[in-house]
Amino acid sequence: MSRPAGFWLWLAAAACAPAQVTLSTVQGGVATPAGEAYDFGTVAVGSVATAEFRLTNTGTAGIYLTSLALDGPTSGTPPYTPYFSVMCSSSPDLCGAASHQQLPILINPAGTLDFTVQFQPFQPGSPSATMTIAAGNTITTFLTGTGVPGLSVVLNGQPLSAGATITFGSVQVGSSQTVKLMLSNPPGNPPVAVPAIPPLAGGAFSLTGPALSGPTVAPGSAAELDVLFAPAAAGPQQAALTIGLLTYVLAGTGVAPPPPAFPAPSIAVNLPSPASAEQGSLSVSLASASPASGSGTVTLVFQPAVSGVSDDPAVTFADGTRSAAFTVAKGSAAGQFAAGPSASFGTGTTAGTLVFTVTLGSNSAHANVVIPPALVGIDAAVAQRDVACAPSELYCTATNVELQINGWDNTRSMSQLVFSFFDSSGQAISPGNITVAASTPFAQYFAGSDLGGVFGLHALFPVNGDSNQVVAAVVQFTNSAGAVQTNKITF
Repeated sequence: MSRPAGFWLWLAAAACAPAQVTLSTVQGGVATPAGEAYDFGTVAVGSVATAEFRLTNTGTAGIYLTSLALDGPTSGTPPYTPYFSVMCSSSPDLCGAASHQQLPILINPAGTLDFTVQFQPFQPGSPSATMTIAAGNTITTFLTGTGVPGLSVVLNGQPLSAGATITFGSVQVGSSQTVKLMLSNPPGNPPVAVPAIPPLAGGAFSLTGPALSGPTVAPGSAAELDVLFAPAAAGPQQAALTIGLLTYVLAGTGVAPPPPAFPAPSIAVNLPSPASAEQGSLSVSLASASPASGSGTVTLVFQPAVSGVSDDPAVTFADGTRSAAFTVAKGSAAGQFAAGPSASFGTGTTAGTLVFTVTLGSNSAHANVVIPPALVGIDAAVAQRDVACAPSELYCTATNVELQINGWDNTRSMSQLVFSFFDSSGQAISPGNITVAASTPFAQYFAGSDLGGVFGLHALFPVNGDSNQVVAAVVQFTNSAGAVQTNKITF
């Protein structure tokens, strides 16, 4: 009988020996010894309750935590989700994160190791689990909690089922549409905390409303959650709204806003002389102040009046193009071009019609400028004596005189040239007027030119005698519009 008595005495002595590791709960930084059970209380389905635990080494030597196991029920479809689990974000050492320790973990003398356990009910009921800790001695704690119905999502008085699509319809870009959801807590439930809602993807959808600021919803009450759809681009857009265990699809379509209804524009042309080789300008005015900012264009088209001519490339705006952009500020009744309130243009050197078209929004207007056929225009005339020439040229002498005249013929119909030379007393020099038939050479020249009606004339005349006696010349040009002569060109 002595051996059994000694055996039971040894067990009693071992049972009375102080444990080296103790388990406490921590709230607000204050540790309280944990009992044999810990109750998470009532938690709504889809919400999470947490408890912070602390292991303390009360011995004089280091000891290792070798195991921390939670044995309890699971829920859902495979892989099953436990009701109770260690929160890895709060207790990375126990989750085997690559950047942290893995078990076993050393707890130094008088040292501590904190970890967090969460309770997340997935359906109403009272699940439980056993938490077993091995750290030299074994600690067992019974975990309990009660899951009650969570918040239901209600739209227009009707509960939404999980996965339902919440539609916003078509919303104009720059505008927004709000859908009001109610997070309802059933009567008889305890107050239920609004679960954390993950950020919505994209940027077109956002959340507002009292539900985001109110921590709990009272039994039999509801908190409003406003979902805002504000598209920044046209086209269909989606996002996922997750509230607790429930996920909903948010869907809306952004549509481009209609163009502003601008007042009717008009063109004012400033061209004192509607003729070739002139510079003019135009401005755009509106029938009334513009309700919005916007932009428009003025285009230029040239319609030649000369047979066989398709265009004059010199008919352009000042930048060499045939399109001038302008802007209209909100509240303004005038267009603004890059260079100011007006845009300059050139009339070219061909008879015809300049057609200006202004477009602003859905409105347009026209303005025409007619360039009539005209006498030959002279831009510059220069006379020189004793101009050298190639010996092979007909009538080449050592005392040649030359006339260089630049001008334009906007009819491209030059038919005759008449040259007259004068001495110092103003008397015509023999043989008098020299007439040249010019139709064929000028027709050939204009056919191969891309300079509109512009021409350059070089006329070389041999002089028999003293070329210094030739002091002036006059040239007459004849085209379909009539004859015109230059002023005296002096040598």
